[in-house]
Amino acid sequence: MNAHLNEVLTIRKDMDSEELEQIILKIIQDSRYHESLHSGLDYEKIRTRLTPFTLDEPGGIDAIIRAIEGYLETSVQTGHPGFLRAFWGASEPASIVASLLTDIRNTTMHSFAVAPSATIIETEMIKAISDLAGFPGHGIFTTGGSNSNELGFLCAREDVLPGSSKTGLNGQNLRAFASSEAHYSVDAAANMMGIGTDALIRIPCIDGKIDVRALDQAIIEEKENGNLPFIVLSTAGTTVRGVFDNLDAVSEIAQKHGIWHHVDAAWGGAALFSDKHISLLKGIEKADSFAFDAHKMIGSSMVCSAFLVQDESILPRTMSHTNQGDYLFDDPNKELSLGRISPQCGRRADALKLWLSWLELGKKGLGEKVDSCIEASKHLADLVEKHPELSLVSYSFSNVCIRFTPLPNETIEQGDLRVRMARNYLEDQGKCMVLDSVLDGQLVIRFTASHPNVDKAATETFLSNLIDTKKNLSL
Repeated sequence: MNAHLNEVLTIRKDMDSEELEQIILKIIQDSRYHESLHSGLDYEKIRTRLTPFTLDEPGGIDAIIRAIEGYLETSVQTGHPGFLRAFWGASEPASIVASLLTDIRNTTMHSFAVAPSATIIETEMIKAISDLAGFPGHGIFTTGGSNSNELGFLCAREDVLPGSSKTGLNGQNLRAFASSEAHYSVDAAANMMGIGTDALIRIPCIDGKIDVRALDQAIIEEKENGNLPFIVLSTAGTTVRGVFDNLDAVSEIAQKHGIWHHVDAAWGGAALFSDKHISLLKGIEKADSFAFDAHKMIGSSMVCSAFLVQDESILPRTMSHTNQGDYLFDDPNKELSLGRISPQCGRRADALKLWLSWLELGKKGLGEKVDSCIEASKHLADLVEKHPELSLVSYSFSNVCIRFTPLPNETIEQGDLRVRMARNYLEDQGKCMVLDSVLDGQLVIRFTASHPNVDKAATETFLSNLIDTKKNLSL
């Protein structure tokens, strides 16, 4: 190991492999989670802990070690079994190794010439994900689910207005459609594309799913008003409820009106790996594109996201501006260079994170992770439903939304306050971190199991902490 590390550290002759090993081991030893989720320090105390050294003079390896200690001490332990507020958490060890591997080679993905092996790995990962979804195998890794959804919008624009990547919108009033519970990144996509968020039509939901009749009618009305519908975005795993839209029905409407159908499967796409739960994604093979985040339930370290498409030609056409970058794509294999179909030039080899985890665990092992998270959430939902002091507002996929059983004559606002106080207390105590979200006009505690450390025992601990909090605060 030492000889090989010395070989790759060619830029720093003054740091040998033993010093690097010392740093890496320090990180591994200190990053094991402790009882508390976080330090409990406020902004100024964290800032003081992180910046006790001057940046004017070299501090050497001792400065690095102390800085690492400060960072780990003041960071949230996202691999803790009480970390329940996000769609990501503990990373797969193989994925962490992949991040180190990527940093050691320190290349960018724009050109096959400078990233030959990483280009092949990304291409194969795109094919592997596509195979699970019934797609032909085209796409690109992105900076996250939001970026993937933005790409869906751009591809849809190019599809409905060929050449618009060069000529622009030519006065067309484009209209996009998404459910009222779709992720806010669809608003960002409308903003970033220049059509404005008012051009995004939010469709009401029925039990969290997009109302397909209302969708059909909204598209008809926009056409009658002289506007040009160009994309409908459905969601596979909504942010609060975890609900999956009826992908078959949405595809049928999109095809009827000749518009692009993009699926935001950033969260729910993990079900592709599960034989038990893949049926949640029934109909995804009919969509034109979809987003998938491997850094969520699959456990790749941040960020590891992909955008998949049916039409091989759409990304080169949408990214036609890359034709101005011949000075970058000057090698004989430039047709293999992924920078030609990406909005980025500098881009990390993120596909390696999924690649190593998939090699180690196989589809079966990754699918078992998904099953475990869903089983843990189902266990909690069952416990909540039976508990006299709690109310199960919603349960789907790995999302459990909870309120306290209403007190006599309690208003919604009073119930909201109890939820907010409990959530804040749990976090302040360092026992667990959950999200509070508005659902159907009321505040709920949203629980998610997104990493293997959140098992059935962890859900029982959370429930016990929640009830103890209710008693301690006399809620």
